[in-house]
Amino acid sequence: MKVPPLHSLPRLRLGWLVAATVIGGFLCALPAHTESPSVASPAAAEILVDGKPLTATAEGFRLPAAHKSVSFRMGRSPEDDAEGNRRVRYRLDGVDNGWRQLRSEMSLMVRFGDAAGDQVGQRTFVVEGISTGWHGNVENSAFTERRETVRVPADSAFLTMAISSSGPPTAMGIYAVRGLKIFRNIPGGLELLFAAAPTQASAEQWRRSGTRPSMAKMVHIGAGEAFCIVDEDPNAHAEWNLPRAAAPKVQAGEWLTVEWSEMYDIGTGSRFEVNYGRLNAGHYRFLTNELDATGTPLAVQRQLDFVVLEPWWKNPWVWISGAGMSAVFLWLGGRAIIRKRIRQHLARVEQEHMIERERLRIARDLHDDLGARLTHISLVSGLAENEPYDASARESFQRISSMARELVAALYQTVWTVNPEHDHLESLVNYVCQLTQNLCETARIRCRIHSCEVPSERRVTSETRHNVTLAVKEALHNAIKHAAAAEITVRMEFTDPRLLITITDDGRGFDSATVEAGNGLGNMRRRMALIGGTLSFESALGKGTHIHFEVPIPAAS
Repeated sequence: MKVPPLHSLPRLRLGWLVAATVIGGFLCALPAHTESPSVASPAAAEILVDGKPLTATAEGFRLPAAHKSVSFRMGRSPEDDAEGNRRVRYRLDGVDNGWRQLRSEMSLMVRFGDAAGDQVGQRTFVVEGISTGWHGNVENSAFTERRETVRVPADSAFLTMAISSSGPPTAMGIYAVRGLKIFRNIPGGLELLFAAAPTQASAEQWRRSGTRPSMAKMVHIGAGEAFCIVDEDPNAHAEWNLPRAAAPKVQAGEWLTVEWSEMYDIGTGSRFEVNYGRLNAGHYRFLTNELDATGTPLAVQRQLDFVVLEPWWKNPWVWISGAGMSAVFLWLGGRAIIRKRIRQHLARVEQEHMIERERLRIARDLHDDLGARLTHISLVSGLAENEPYDASARESFQRISSMARELVAALYQTVWTVNPEHDHLESLVNYVCQLTQNLCETARIRCRIHSCEVPSERRVTSETRHNVTLAVKEALHNAIKHAAAAEITVRMEFTDPRLLITITDDGRGFDSATVEAGNGLGNMRRRMALIGGTLSFESALGKGTHIHFEVPIPAAS
């Protein structure tokens, strides 16, 4: 067996960790096995998900989280015999506050006919659901009074009435009416036009009709009788009709008031569906109960238990897995970014080292080659001064010797600036001290140098060293050549991260109002601006000059 190298072991462990996290989260996101809920018989109800029947699994009815609607189909089909049809009430626990029924309707109708016996108009007063006084049966329920106003249509000569269950064909229930009266509206009040007292004699004046007239009955309620329709067949209907022979006469355009009392409990007896839309995740129980025509429960209620599953993305293990994978990817991404930055830093450092090596090479070449040649010229010209030449020749050799010495000094300054070994603050301070001392000794002027301790490890770029030394040199030359100073003082202070250099002379000074005309201060300002420093000065006639340099020396990042 091949053993992986040691450096790959952390990556292998990381890969196994990611794989275990993903697989574990996926397995935990799967629907957990639960105890199988009770499954009702098909007669109870049929559950539909997005319009399609749902088949029970070994764990019962389990609805997907992505469903759009949940419906229930219940009742019996119209092809069943009338004896087998029943009204059905239902309830979804957790959603419905109580039992619900699919509403249906019956009606009381006022019909108008002309002199030829043809019907010319009809007004229908619909009742649906359950009346406010209904308490389960006619003996314990109360009638509700009702009053309606109608206008007799044109060409009407008489009116008849009907109490009917001929609304929707599937309507089932009970509808009872008594105290039916019709009044003619006259100035100052109402005039009784017709009264239908539901006695046995008056019942014989009314006719039963419909597809099952036997469902039209007279029932005894309280102190009297009532016209009643007990519709127990969703495929048939019944009516009580007032025949034309007993119909009252009316006049076109007059207003009539119809009064009666009623009680009812009406539902549907056919197969129907109810839709609950989208359900939230959880356990549900759907209950059904068959009723007779009057709304009395007939059998033990049935139940259908089902579960709406949680969306996979709501499972806690999915979130844990996602968080773990995100953390891993963030760690890998951060590691890649750090590696990239390290590579960039190493490349930058390597480039800086290459530049430093090249600067060191240039400095050595200048010192060893050009410096040696200029020194040789200076020596030869110095020796030539002592030869027996005429005065003009000796003067020429003196100028050559002086120029050679100046070139050697300028060359050594350039070599010092280019050499990367001097790229630190301590070297800069030492060079400024040495430069001041050399210039003052050459000019035979007293000098005072005050220098503070500086961190030797603080790096300074060659550009900063070059501009600082040239600016200081410019200030010293101005003091020596133009100020007629007897003494020059140079003070250096380091307040991290700034180096302060002050050059003071006791010379003649100058008027600051006219200083802008010169080039010396302008050159020094430009050199300070190149390295982010500042220049300020104070001078007055006869009181000397103070020049202040402030140079930023930031710490290495």
